[in-house]
Amino acid sequence: MQRTNQPSIALTEDLYKSFAKNQALQASANQPQTSVAQANSTTPPQSAMTGWLGFATTANKNGAFLPLLPVNADAQVALFSDAWDRVKPGTSLVGIAGGIKQEVKFRRSQEELFGCDNNKTKMATFTAAKRFAEGPVWLLPANLAKEAKSLTFQALNLSEVPTSVLPVNKRKPSVARAWKAGGAIVVVQKQSKDQVRLSILINSRIAYNALEKKSYMQGGDPGPVEFPNFDGTPGIPFPIGAFQANAKSAPMIVFWQPSYEGQAYSVVASVKGKMQKVDENAIYFCAF
Repeated sequence: MQRTNQPSIALTEDLYKSFAKNQALQASANQPQTSVAQANSTTPPQSAMTGWLGFATTANKNGAFLPLLPVNADAQVALFSDAWDRVKPGTSLVGIAGGIKQEVKFRRSQEELFGCDNNKTKMATFTAAKRFAEGPVWLLPANLAKEAKSLTFQALNLSEVPTSVLPVNKRKPSVARAWKAGGAIVVVQKQSKDQVRLSILINSRIAYNALEKKSYMQGGDPGPVEFPNFDGTPGIPFPIGAFQANAKSAPMIVFWQPSYEGQAYSVVASVKGKMQKVDENAIYFCAF
């Protein structure tokens, strides 16, 4: 996992210890690594996932529903990374999000404003003919983008969730919430006061399970994880995007997982038929 070089984020120890400074998630994920062919034999950036995960920028900070979205009037996509310094401006990729698939061109690698108090974070920014919908943007080389598409998350009635992951007696909005995107179902259910279980089903079969815990900080909210409106709860993942490489592939799911002083995201995708985390990043945002 890559952690942007900023002041320390107040994360609980169990969440923080999974963040490796200035590294992509371990390549042991065996996800096909991708790179952009560069002029002048420059070293290309690499990713442990297929392609790269960026975020649509917003021109107005008051309009963003998601704090992860950088405010930038001159770029349409931003990628939190310090690995693009040697990439030639104008390098072309394809951006996919919200039903839109369009060419994006690398603009620059530079520290950009992010968060409060004029805080800056290293980003690779891209231009596009039009802005993407607010949320994550999947960036791919053109040869990998032909069949790729974004998927729309829709709220799923708990009665439609298979009992293998959500028993009948737990089908209550006060303890569970579910979404569907293509052939994927995401379920978050309360396990205790501060712990939830995240489950991903592919074609109605459980493909991924993880226990996630609310993080605490002195002066913060000591209360439990509140369902159904737990989005924005420190340490608790919330689905914000889904993509699919082709009609036969399992969807790739993107989660937002904020902390008290930072913003974080993770990506769960299929690797050799098994759903696992292939990318994650934590970025300093604002002092608590």
